[in-house]
Amino acid sequence: MKIDSIEIDNINGIKKLNIDMNGHINIICGMNGVGKSTILDVITQVFSHNFITKLKRNVRADRGFASVIVDGHKGFFDTNSFLPNDNQRFKASVVGEALKFIYIKEHRMLDHQPLGGITPDEPRQEIYHKSEIINGVRPHTIKTWLANRVLFEPQGRFSEAELYNLDIAKRTFSIIDKSVEFSFIDHTSLDIMVNTSRGEIFFEYLSTGYKSLLFILLGIIKEIEFNFNPKIKVTEFDGIILIDEADAHIHPYWQAPLIQALRTIFSSAQIIITTHSPHMIQAAESDELIALGLNEDEEVVRLETIKSEYGFKGWTVEEILEDVMGLSETRSNDYISVRKDFEDALEDEDHEKAAQSYQILSKMLHPRSPMRKILEIQLGSLGD
Repeated sequence: MKIDSIEIDNINGIKKLNIDMNGHINIICGMNGVGKSTILDVITQVFSHNFITKLKRNVRADRGFASVIVDGHKGFFDTNSFLPNDNQRFKASVVGEALKFIYIKEHRMLDHQPLGGITPDEPRQEIYHKSEIINGVRPHTIKTWLANRVLFEPQGRFSEAELYNLDIAKRTFSIIDKSVEFSFIDHTSLDIMVNTSRGEIFFEYLSTGYKSLLFILLGIIKEIEFNFNPKIKVTEFDGIILIDEADAHIHPYWQAPLIQALRTIFSSAQIIITTHSPHMIQAAESDELIALGLNEDEEVVRLETIKSEYGFKGWTVEEILEDVMGLSETRSNDYISVRKDFEDALEDEDHEKAAQSYQILSKMLHPRSPMRKILEIQLGSLGD
């Protein structure tokens, strides 16, 4: 199951937008307010029976419309709802298999959760899952599912797919940091313990960013295990995975490896994520990036990005922020102000003021910045 394309007309802040999707990785990026999360909510709507109050008609239109083409079949909805508590949908056509749809939302907390016992898998039915999709993957079943699998593994009755998925789940603890690894389940408390470079700890004691990463990977594996019977390997899951703000809480050093982990572990799935991270964009192939911005009329559009067989792997963070994310300046306003004073002093041939500005700029710059030498040469052009 794959999304072919999305069309949005007058929904939230989007006036008109058409997006074609590729079959594997789709990274939606752009500044705040361009509708990245709106796109995910539109997709979610056509797989769900529930209303989504966040999807409203545009203030400049009488009605909003959106459609999603899934494997050649159209799901759509339209609405004239605008007020905060108005959930009205005039028409809707739900499309796609709900059990092949997984939504990871931006809130991914894994607080310590005491387990009172080992529970069976959460029963999943298509109609129930359709009503729950918009809530996203819930954290409280991640620990119970993993404890169930680890403690019953010695019984030897798991299928090949279940054993494969459990092995992947254990290895996710080390996928970013080799010094972190799954250790054991404490039989007295049923807590999941992990080894780290600083000792053995409860897995909930890992950093917020590390737990956000684990929430994504373990949450998806758990959902695949719950949604299919007989079980399938996670590499065989050919459904749709949405991840909103994939970089949230995650250290930049881990962001690109997360993209590679998603690409490898869920190799048959279509993955659609939103992000503000230039590091994730660096990890993208050129056909995986969907960059959104505003045109001269302040309307949301898909930006043209430079096509390359190597994507953005050789681009600096600053180049991505400016040319892909639409950031006009990557330095601070204070630096820009002093730099303008320096340039004005050069224009006026005022050596004293230029020298004063140069001293400030020199202290502001990175210790190894080549810009310092350029400024020095410019100052020298005014003589001693």
